[in-house]
Amino acid sequence: MRYQKYRVLALVIIATCLWTVGAEAQGNWRPGDFGSWRFFLGISEPKCDSQFWDDYFYDFNGSSSSFSDLVFGTDYLWRTSQYGGVLFGISFYSGKSTLAYRDWVDADGQDISHTTTLSLSDLTAAYVLKYGRSSVRPYVGGGGGMVWWQFREEGYFIDFSDEVNLPIFFGNYRADGLTWELFALAGLDFRLGRSWSFFFEGRYRWSEDELNKDFAGFGTIDLSGAQLAGGFSYNF
Repeated sequence: MRYQKYRVLALVIIATCLWTVGAEAQGNWRPGDFGSWRFFLGISEPKCDSQFWDDYFYDFNGSSSSFSDLVFGTDYLWRTSQYGGVLFGISFYSGKSTLAYRDWVDADGQDISHTTTLSLSDLTAAYVLKYGRSSVRPYVGGGGGMVWWQFREEGYFIDFSDEVNLPIFFGNYRADGLTWELFALAGLDFRLGRSWSFFFEGRYRWSEDELNKDFAGFGTIDLSGAQLAGGFSYNF
């Protein structure tokens, strides 16, 4: 399965990042050029590209954009050379949307709706390369890590097992797990002085996992998606 490939590649990338720190950090470190502590806030939107999501949006009136929501986090850049370093980070995202059946309403003609929440929290490591020595410096990078996810539904549903009455009931369903991810990033860093800068950055994550608990047997949930964020960093 694809998520097994993500696991292997993520482990290789993380191991490479850690080896790079040990191999380069001491030889290239200079006072005042050690690294950066960064904080960011942005928007993340899942791709929702799996059979589970296709079936889900066939039944309910939503799309991947329904889960576009805030993402925030912090990371630490360990400078291993003049132009490169290892970025260790953590981020948090929770996308929530109210969805309703496309083809069914209640006896009063009102939507039968529920709230769906997709939450992601990840712990990552990446190698980043910066270009140039001006006040505006582009950078690119790639890495891997682990992502904790939760998929939850709460609201009103139709009991299709009762084909005669089709009763409406209140339900609460959940699935969660821990899986691997790969990601790529690119951004621009604007230096405000020796110690401070602000940045704009885009990321894309590749990840998936098998559904479980209340959704066991429903297949694979795609956790991939894009992220656009801005923030500031303290450089030391």
